[in-house]
Amino acid sequence: MASNAALGKLILAATFSAFFYYVFWVAVLPFIVIDARDESWIYSLFPPMKFAFLVPALFGVVLLGGLSAFSLYHLRDHLGIRFIRPQ
Repeated sequence: MASNAALGKLILAATFSAFFYYVFWVAVLPFIVIDARDESWIYSLFPPMKFAFLVPALFGVVLLGGLSAFSLYHLRDHLGIRFIRPQ
C-alpha cells in the first residue's frame, strides 16, 4: 500500500496532467493552422472539439444535480417536505 504522501503526489500529477491536456485541447489546438491536405499527428491525440465543452457541461449538470438532491434530502425536515412512502 502506498503512503499518503506518495498517493497525494500521484493524484496531483494526474490532476495536473488532465488540466494541461484539456487546456491544450481547448485553448491551443484551435489555433494550430495545418493544411487540410496534411492531417497532422497532433489531432489524433485529441477527441473532436464538440466534446471539449460537452463533457464539462455534463459533469457540471451531474454535480449540481447531486448537490441539489443531497441538500434537499438533508434539509427535508426543515423545509417541511414529506415524502410519500409506499405502504
